Amino acid sequence: MYCPPSPLAARRGFSLIEVLLVLTLIGIAAAVSLPKVSRITSQNRIQRAAQALQLEVQQAYAISGRNRAPIRIAWNSTTLQVQTTNLAGTTIYRRLSLGAGGGYGLIASEISVVPTTLTVFPNGLANDTLVFSLSRNGYSRRIWVSKSGMVRVQ
Repeated sequence: MYCPPSPLAARRGFSLIEVLLVLTLIGIAAAVSLPKVSRITSQNRIQRAAQALQLEVQQAYAISGRNRAPIRIAWNSTTLQVQTTNLAGTTIYRRLSLGAGGGYGLIASEISVVPTTLTVFPNGLANDTLVFSLSRNGYSRRIWVSKSGMVRVQ
């Protein structure tokens, strides 16, 4: 006795319309989520760079006290680096790169530093205050360093 196959049993795989519908839905979901992912990535980079700068300045004050000698924190806008050196600049204690080579991927227009050099004395005081401003895609962080070494991230 012959029994013809049912229409549901003969179907295998997906039709072209079903595949195109799923791909369209995935494309729409990706297009909606990409700007949000970009914003989150920018915020993450700025936040990590701000934390690294905070640590860098705190370490500079510690180095000055430990060595019992004044040190200089200097910003180089061409290399996008913060260097902690002795006053003569002959010994580099620490170096932090905020550009593409440092893992933060910031560019010169996203960073502002006033003043570009700061001298830290072994007694824990500096000659001036220091302000780093970082911004990207509407998200910004400001790192303020007082003369007494207090570091505030805003």
